[in-house]
Amino acid sequence: MTEQGSIYNHNSKQSTASTESRQIAEKFASAIGEFNWKADYFKFCELLELDPGEYADEQYRYFQQLAESLTKFNTESLSKMINAGKE
Repeated sequence: MTEQGSIYNHNSKQSTASTESRQIAEKFASAIGEFNWKADYFKFCELLELDPGEYADEQYRYFQQLAESLTKFNTESLSKMINAGKE
């Protein structure tokens, strides 16, 4: 059984997400955001071992969309989705 935290969500109800899921969500969103901030297209290609071109362009756009989309969710929402995916 996973430990439930004492975090409260936007409507003042106690969180149903586990502490582990909150930590995963926070680390993942933060790491993707940091990489997006630091890396350019060529660094992205190098990391994923992609040759610059049409396919790499598409993957880089998807990555940028992912990074931006993660900023639209708070840690609590992301952690609830992680919990639901584990069930």
